[in-house]
Amino acid sequence: MTINYIGLVILIIGGLFLLVAIAQPKNFIVYKGLIVRSEVCWGEGNGPKVMAAYSLMMIVFGLLLMFRVFGKQEEKED
Repeated sequence: MTINYIGLVILIIGGLFLLVAIAQPKNFIVYKGLIVRSEVCWGEGNGPKVMAAYSLMMIVFGLLLMFRVFGKQEEKED
């Protein structure tokens, strides 16, 4: 099993994008859409907190996969 490192880098960059977007809120349409959706799900005022937690989880999970903490394939001896 090979790990697609390009996909993991995209995952980490996506998490960093969300984290930066939440740290510096602008009138960016994607940011507004994500915050409105998470406020509908998690309550008024909790949108930025939920999105910050989600972006940190994306970054950590991407790094753990990249350094093969998860997804190690056991070697089979025949």
